[in-house]
Amino acid sequence: MKGKNNPKKSQLLKQPFALAIGAAVVAATSGAIFSSFVSLTPLKNDVTIDLPGSSKSVTGVIPATLDHPVNILILGIDNSGHPHEKNFSPAEALAGNSDTMLLARIMPDSHSINILSIPRDTLVRFYGVGVDKINDANVRGGTKQAAQSVSQLLDNVSIDRYVRLDTEGFIHLVDALGGVEVNIPKKMDYVDHSQNLSIHFLAGVQKLTGQHLEEYIRFRHDALGDIGRVQRQQQVLKDILLTLLQPQSITKLPEILKVAQDNIDTDLSINEMLAIAQALAQSNHHNFMLLPGRFSEKSEYNVSYWISDHKATTKILQRYFDFNNAEVKEDDKNLVVPRGIKIFIQNATRQPEAVIKVTSLLEKYGFRNIFLSSHEIDTDIESAQKTRIIAQHGNPEAANAVQQALGVGDVEVASLGDIASDVTVVIGTDLTRSISENNSTSIKQNLELQTRQKYGKFVSGK
Repeated sequence: MKGKNNPKKSQLLKQPFALAIGAAVVAATSGAIFSSFVSLTPLKNDVTIDLPGSSKSVTGVIPATLDHPVNILILGIDNSGHPHEKNFSPAEALAGNSDTMLLARIMPDSHSINILSIPRDTLVRFYGVGVDKINDANVRGGTKQAAQSVSQLLDNVSIDRYVRLDTEGFIHLVDALGGVEVNIPKKMDYVDHSQNLSIHFLAGVQKLTGQHLEEYIRFRHDALGDIGRVQRQQQVLKDILLTLLQPQSITKLPEILKVAQDNIDTDLSINEMLAIAQALAQSNHHNFMLLPGRFSEKSEYNVSYWISDHKATTKILQRYFDFNNAEVKEDDKNLVVPRGIKIFIQNATRQPEAVIKVTSLLEKYGFRNIFLSSHEIDTDIESAQKTRIIAQHGNPEAANAVQQALGVGDVEVASLGDIASDVTVVIGTDLTRSISENNSTSIKQNLELQTRQKYGKFVSGK
């Protein structure tokens, strides 16, 4: 792997969750470090903003606990400096475009977290301005404008709190962790002299420093552009969480908390932070989604936009964000008929024939829309052992139907598969082994049946 330092920072995404989980570990294991967290004073640049539908309080009585679901808007701000560089003030460092935009719903009762990624190029309309990309909302009106734009885009969904992050904080966080191990699925080479950007990576599992990881999740010089970058961001988020949950990360919490103090702007109180940290530490189910939509056509606009699919978005809001406090109707859950879903297959094994075997098995169970995907995949040795069945658009019923047909594999709600699919199957060695064993059993059973038919009771023992 070859990476070069990049003085212009751009991408953040996952730090709020990582920091919160880290804080929870601290609170549970060390009173001394806990006291250092309580002394943390986050930046408060927009203390008077009124978020759409926000709750006055998100916690119960002390000791603070999260007593109901909470929606949090997370912004990763692109800027060319940092509070400690070029004499930038905190407000100036956080006044850039939001290269990363997430709406996270934390549900303490079900111990789950739902995360919706909103691409930076998503088309929105600003009052008195017209059409623009949603990443410009923070520049036009800070956190208040960003929250209003997200809420309006998502049918006026409520936003309880916000977390806004300086880009330099991402680099400092990763370095505080001692680096983060990721699997880079393909070779990456991209140079942009106008941004002083030079990205060079070989494919494979690597431990990246903060600078290099920032470059990796900033890369979007491929066919999917910003959507591919969002997918890489979601995967890196999981990698950071996994790193933070390692026992050795406990000793690094003081430095991580210092990073938070220097780089986070939020309207969360200390009690609310601790309550959310506890809820995150206890969570055991994470769903990652991408705002449904399509790329704009050249004939529609002069620049490229991501145009949201309102109908598909509403279904995600109903299922994962308790939109209008309504449960998802059974009819909605079953809208995707298993035989009609689009299944894209990726092969993480070194067995070329695996695709043919899996396709034949799925066709045996009535699936017809099966395609070979060229989408980048995680093919390291450990990952290739277990088959992944990805519900690409937040519909686990479709993925469960595929899993039942295959007989193996882990179902996950994530936007990490082929964006054209309803379900993406990443073939692991467990699936090829299962198919081989089943075929061997079928051959044996057929031979036994033929023998019984020929020799009758003598073979059967009757």
